[in-house]
Amino acid sequence: MMKARAWLMQYGVAMILSCAFALILGQVPLFRETAVGKLAASDLVQFLGYGCTIALAWLGARQLAGDPSEDWKWLSPYRALILPVTTLATVILAYGVLLLVGGPFLNKFAKGIYNWMFIVGIVAAIAWLIVTWVRTCAPLVAATIPRRLKKAA
Repeated sequence: MMKARAWLMQYGVAMILSCAFALILGQVPLFRETAVGKLAASDLVQFLGYGCTIALAWLGARQLAGDPSEDWKWLSPYRALILPVTTLATVILAYGVLLLVGGPFLNKFAKGIYNWMFIVGIVAAIAWLIVTWVRTCAPLVAATIPRRLKKAA
């Protein structure tokens, strides 16, 4: 239980604080009214806060996939899916977060390229997720089912 609690304290609390500060400071009038060119300070603060939250989530998932807690033995057959699922969520969330600082500078053509970069990233993450399920997780899950049936009998 100690390892799981340490992981939650290390990453979970940092993610909550980062997201909360981005949300709060992004609404403060000082940050909303201050701008450099097209970029508002509130957008920059939100970019940094949400970006740090996403990065912490991905790093925490990487640590969890590499060294799972003893309390989470049920996660063992699905361990290989942690990083692809987190990467998919990261790419999806990063679209809006990067748009906070990049959006004001993108014209129609650049916005199309930006969109297509994220479409390719999302499709690649989904492909990684499916391949990981088929090659790694499905055989592990199938191997654990007979043991469960034997225990139930």
